[in-house]
Amino acid sequence: MATSISATGLRGGPRSSFHGSWGTSLMGEEYSILAKSVPTGIRVAKPIRLQPMMKNVNEGKGIFAPVVVATRNIIGKKRFNQLRGKAIALHSQNSANR
Repeated sequence: MATSISATGLRGGPRSSFHGSWGTSLMGEEYSILAKSVPTGIRVAKPIRLQPMMKNVNEGKGIFAPVVVATRNIIGKKRFNQLRGKAIALHSQNSANR
């Protein structure tokens, strides 16, 4: 059995809970009262965005980790990273020549 659907609802008569008009329902005084009750000039704070963290999940778990950490603490992070970069570059050159 086929059921027909019309603008008034399912077959069998109107079954809508809408009893107003399609025009604006707020006119005159009601609109001005509502407009005055809505706050203007709301400032929304900028959302806090966390910096992405690229962290080594195996940090501190290697055989030489204590030596590396001690060296970094002694010579400083900046100098340590320069030295580390040079070591990586030398290793890359040796790997490419094989």
